[in-house]
Amino acid sequence: MSLKQSNKNRIDFQNIQFGDLDYGGSRQVLFNGNLFSGYVVYDRHKNGNVEIEIEYKNGSRAGWENRYNINGQLVNSCLTVGQTILEVYKYDDNGNLIEHRKIVEDVYYQEMVTRFQLD
Repeated sequence: MSLKQSNKNRIDFQNIQFGDLDYGGSRQVLFNGNLFSGYVVYDRHKNGNVEIEIEYKNGSRAGWENRYNINGQLVNSCLTVGQTILEVYKYDDNGNLIEHRKIVEDVYYQEMVTRFQLD
């Protein structure tokens, strides 16, 4: 299994708490009472591999939303801020890029990447 940005913290959904509303009106994600930065694993395949994970920065949804196949291969990755999708990557089951597109205009994209320090 090859997780995207494997150096970042990951916690399972059942281990998070919810805090106040953030800038976009969503509940902030907390871990041990602190704003969480890293990936929340929302679902796992039956073999334990990550299926769906979403990145948070300082408790707010900002970063990558990733989906993996049962073998742990990344098959879909979206760069998001709140509920807004900025960019989409789709891969086949062997990890080959089959689609890439920006969903928003480049000026807005660059503003969000800079404001939220997305990588």
